[in-house]
Amino acid sequence: MSSWNIAVVGANGQVGSALIELLEHSSLTIDHLDLIGSDNSEGDIVRFAGKNLTIKNIDRVDWSSYHLVFFVVNQDITNKYARLAAESGCIILDATGTFALDDTIPLILPKVNESLLAEYRNENIISVANPIVSQALRCLASLTDLEKLDRLHITNLISASCYGKKGVNELAGQSARLLNGLPAENSFFTKQLAFNVLTDSLVDDEVIVEQIRRITGNYQLSITLDSMLVPVFYGLTQSVSFTSVAPQSTEQYDELVFEKYGIKLLAADYPTPVTVINNEQNKNQSIMLANVHHSYGSQEQIQFMSVSDNIRYLGAKILLETAESLLTNYVD
Repeated sequence: MSSWNIAVVGANGQVGSALIELLEHSSLTIDHLDLIGSDNSEGDIVRFAGKNLTIKNIDRVDWSSYHLVFFVVNQDITNKYARLAAESGCIILDATGTFALDDTIPLILPKVNESLLAEYRNENIISVANPIVSQALRCLASLTDLEKLDRLHITNLISASCYGKKGVNELAGQSARLLNGLPAENSFFTKQLAFNVLTDSLVDDEVIVEQIRRITGNYQLSITLDSMLVPVFYGLTQSVSFTSVAPQSTEQYDELVFEKYGIKLLAADYPTPVTVINNEQNKNQSIMLANVHHSYGSQEQIQFMSVSDNIRYLGAKILLETAESLLTNYVD
């Protein structure tokens, strides 16, 4: 099949909006695109390929009219509608993590284990890896053999946008009030986020650890996580350290390998959320990797830092890469 009928559930969200923009310039030939939302977004207008598309109500959708449906909403809606849609015959790409630990449903990180896309036929559902997992494993795959990892530690600096538009709006409002000499107001976060650092409540360690083990196929891998919520609007920053049973070098890497995994290695500089978001806006989408070195106190351990756009890259682009590989290579 050369053209596709596609729907996006959660079209007015941050990832949904970025996905629609990327779909317009993707390699897929889209015959028809529908945007789907709840009562709150029904009737909203979104531009796509020079046309105005109206968001449809999810309760009045004929799922059988689509080949592929992206779910980029919350887990409650995904739980309620995704299996219903899959049973109608369309393929579901789930970005919410609802099915990530279901052994009957493939958990995919494109470029890393996309051969498992062939298993979509199990239930017509594909789960796409969590952004934290995607960024860490893309970087690790460019540096070492994932199956030979022995120990892994990931520190996540979580931005406000990981909590959706409400997180971004609250950080903006708190910052503005404090800069104008007014006290910060908390309505979404439990404490002031502006100019502060909070314990993160979004990251479920069990979910992240089990996703990493599923994707690497290494169920004995020792994994530890730290996550903090920082006063940054967009971007995911990670500090990662790992050991492997295979000898490792930090002096020579293959640029083609970095390119394969969507990595840009910075040898004489380091990335920040601001520089990465600016690159994304200039259409230079990649995960920025830097400061790859042996740990001073443990020479068998390698450390690095990485930064990526959690909305456009880890959210929308990896979803689109999954869809392009699926429809090009695995669906007749």
